Amino acid sequence: MTKPTPLDLVLLAALFAAFAAGLVLVPEGASLPVHWGPSGAADAFLPKLPALAMPLVLAMLLWGIFAVIGRVAPDRLEAGRHIVTVALTGLTAIALAIEVVSVLTGLGIAVGMVQVLAIAVGLMFVVLGNVMPKSQPNGYAGLRLPTTLNDAANWRATHRVTGMLSMAGGAVLAVAALLVPASQLVWWFIACIVLPLAAGAAYSIARARRAARG
Repeated sequence: MTKPTPLDLVLLAALFAAFAAGLVLVPEGASLPVHWGPSGAADAFLPKLPALAMPLVLAMLLWGIFAVIGRVAPDRLEAGRHIVTVALTGLTAIALAIEVVSVLTGLGIAVGMVQVLAIAVGLMFVVLGNVMPKSQPNGYAGLRLPTTLNDAANWRATHRVTGMLSMAGGAVLAVAALLVPASQLVWWFIACIVLPLAAGAAYSIARARRAARG
């Protein structure tokens, strides 16, 4: 269930390689950004080693968590297999993007982290939206609401609608990252990611109410 795909292995290898390259290439004593405020400007920094280690550690932690879940509750996780697989691959790719941008920043090469993240997240939601309709009710992945978990038909319809909205929102976010100033991207994140999920939840609740009225 959580066995890495060939693409995952390539991404993980690239992540380790970028981390190792950063340790060698980034000057000692360098301070790297690890957090960016709503304006898009970096507002928190760490020394080289912890800053470069963060994306790698977070990716490994994520894979470890789902490996444990896959052993403890494989049947329940199987229902959300498509979403989990895409999410793990997407989040690994995002960790790699953060690592690469951190290394480039340490080398004095200016790269907009916020724009890179917006593109990566947007593309991940495009792929996630495509696989959402393939999932079944489960407690780990998807739009988990009482209305979807208790009604398989509601789950399928909700994830079909939410998937289409997520694909559209992700595509818009990725394009906005190329055109919109970093200081405005936080609002695009909210509009393109949160609103499709909120609209999907509203659709699920409305569908359940219509069904209850007969």
